[in-house]
Amino acid sequence: MATTIFAFARYLRLKVLVSFFRLAVKLLTPAPKARPDRVLSIPSRDKRRSIKAHLYTPPAKDAGAQARVPGPVLLNFYGSGFALPLHGADDGFCRLVATKAGYAVLDVEYRLGPEWPFPAAINDVEDAVRYVLDRPEEFNSSQVSLSGFSSGGTLALIAPTLFPPGCFRSVIAFYPATDLAADPKLRKAPAPDAKPRSTFLTGIFREAYIGDRNPRDPRISPIFADTSNYPANMLVLTGDQDTSALEAEDLAERAKREGQASGRNVVIRRMKGCGHAFDKKSKVSALVQARDEAYGLAVDMLRTAASHRI
Repeated sequence: MATTIFAFARYLRLKVLVSFFRLAVKLLTPAPKARPDRVLSIPSRDKRRSIKAHLYTPPAKDAGAQARVPGPVLLNFYGSGFALPLHGADDGFCRLVATKAGYAVLDVEYRLGPEWPFPAAINDVEDAVRYVLDRPEEFNSSQVSLSGFSSGGTLALIAPTLFPPGCFRSVIAFYPATDLAADPKLRKAPAPDAKPRSTFLTGIFREAYIGDRNPRDPRISPIFADTSNYPANMLVLTGDQDTSALEAEDLAERAKREGQASGRNVVIRRMKGCGHAFDKKSKVSALVQARDEAYGLAVDMLRTAASHRI
């Protein structure tokens, strides 16, 4: 009884705090205005619910050929801190990939804490991937790639570990957190002049998502994952002003080292003068240039991944 009361009190506290931050974000930041070509309802393993995904389709040079031959597909996962409902914030990136790389892009919504703690988000990611793999008439199941921003980048790095080797052509992670077991107070950005991120906010979001689960679980912290299932192409983008940078680069370096024998192509790019979510700051010209460079690297890798035959 006491345990149940404590758990409810903890949930109520997290619900109030996270709701406050959600309201603050809503008041201070314009809501994402996504313009997908279609909105999909992906079946969930949980009864009476579905997973929303925005679908972006490449421009068809030949409508008949486009209909007959499914092309490569990218599943993207937005940044949320595992708590903020910001689905649609990657609209520009998704449209760019569809237009410039010729991919169908599914920008996948996933459940958030504290209402839906771990492993709800992971389950949604896995269900979305299976949806694509099970529809070869719609998507080229031999050319599936993954991408994500912030916590979405964390999910993109976890997803390959949930499936057999060879399921994915590439994975692209923008400023992901890879070690949720680390004390937020001890994380340092590479640049000595970087402004620290709020450790209080990070702690609240992590508690809302993880709860009492072991943060060293590789489905929570990919830094502890076996990299053998990672695809042949990886791109990890970090910012020198971001406290997530070093841990993300550590994972990428290990994936590169452990994938040398198989010829894994791992690109690690640290963006100078950039902090977390730098690509979402469109009013700063230097960050816009960094965003365009980062997105260009992603498009280049996706083109490379699609051009290689298995």
